[in-house]
Amino acid sequence: MGIEVTSTEQMIQLLNNWYHEILSQNVIKARKFKVEIDEKIESMEIDPSQTLFIYYSLLCFRYQIMINQLWEARYTLNKIDFEKKGQTDDFLSYYYNFFKAIYATTTGSYREAKIHYRLAEKLLKQFPDDIEKAEFNYKVATFYYHIRQPLHAVSHALKAKEFFEGKTGYEIKIAGCENIIGLASTSLKQYKEAEENFLSALSILHEYGLNIEQFDLMIRYNLGLLYAEQNLSEKALKHLNEAFEDKDSDYKTTFLIAREHCKLGNIDLADEWISRGLKMAKELKSEEYEHHFAILNAFNHLSHPDQLEESVAAAISFFESQQLWGYIQDYTEKIASEFYKINDFEKASKYFHLAFKAKNHLNKEQAN
Repeated sequence: MGIEVTSTEQMIQLLNNWYHEILSQNVIKARKFKVEIDEKIESMEIDPSQTLFIYYSLLCFRYQIMINQLWEARYTLNKIDFEKKGQTDDFLSYYYNFFKAIYATTTGSYREAKIHYRLAEKLLKQFPDDIEKAEFNYKVATFYYHIRQPLHAVSHALKAKEFFEGKTGYEIKIAGCENIIGLASTSLKQYKEAEENFLSALSILHEYGLNIEQFDLMIRYNLGLLYAEQNLSEKALKHLNEAFEDKDSDYKTTFLIAREHCKLGNIDLADEWISRGLKMAKELKSEEYEHHFAILNAFNHLSHPDQLEESVAAAISFFESQQLWGYIQDYTEKIASEFYKINDFEKASKYFHLAFKAKNHLNKEQAN
């Protein structure tokens, strides 16, 4: 018997079903579809335009981002860049720009992310269904949270939530919207509201029996962040230690744990976590967190502000390149305070002025 040929229509349906499970963040079902598609794509009808194969590659890329296989995602993206040369299909261009923006946000390339979100937004109107618009707003909300524009994050998260509500199978996305609003509220120092949002997200998971460990751990991380921002270090560490799972790549949790130990004066413990986190950040090429860890290390052993100045100066250049004005404001205010303590008013004035300029940049972008 010959190999049964998979028709173009069958493959399109399989790919669409796979994307639906990716959108629903149903990792188990998404994995099953990938196995089935990988088996059938070899026996697919010949597609001279390669459109379907590029669509498959784009969904592989999106799936790898979802399950945090960032090395594999980078390899797939390089393949797509090669395959897509000369392709002008708006449908593929939307997914290419949208997924690339998600990847850039995940890896801390925020300037690149902004470019691709804007390109994707221009192509979004071709999608008649609300779910794609909801997903776009959901991811843009996440992006705005990361670049410290919480009001924009809340606005897009509320739009996404409105689209997702009433749609069966997207309960985890509604919980995700609550989670993003909670993070934005934390940035705005609305701690009571943030806690309510995080607990609401957990409640939605439990109400619908969504036993999604990865999402549960993320919310516990966010609760740890919430308490850390209020300098409730012991309470923060309880949640962060519960959230810390991936010892090879979880540099964000590692950073917060190190920072809280530094606040508590646990110098040796902070050193251990800084060393682990810095190694992870370097291996995963997260330049943003390399700078965060370097500055934290300087704080952990601070005897004179000059030690801190070198790390902060190196970081400012990177943060400016990514338009991360919020971090520039934070760090320049801290170093200005350290110089003020030792009566070095010239340098204190310099860094307070830099903090003021960063705040103005942030306010200007928030107003747009």
